[in-house]
Amino acid sequence: MSGDSKIGPVGGIGRAGPLRRVASEAATAMRAPAKLQPAQDNLPTARLTRLAGSLADQAPPVDIARVASLRTAIANGSYGVHPAIIASAMLDFHSGAE
Repeated sequence: MSGDSKIGPVGGIGRAGPLRRVASEAATAMRAPAKLQPAQDNLPTARLTRLAGSLADQAPPVDIARVASLRTAIANGSYGVHPAIIASAMLDFHSGAE
């Protein structure tokens, strides 16, 4: 007698009969295969991907003259920060006012 014959079912629970089938083979065979999406549905995605790539390759629009004037104002100390104006602009932005 081998050692395996002495080991019973784990947890002491045994099955009296075979497992029950959830779905019959006929029902499984009648099930329609999944429909594939036509290739045309992917065209907008490809177009958007190309557009995003072309926009990423472009430099962002920058007002060079405005940047130069701000650098000069900061460098010579004439650029002033006005917290009340900044706070008002932030409130306007978040409230939807323009």
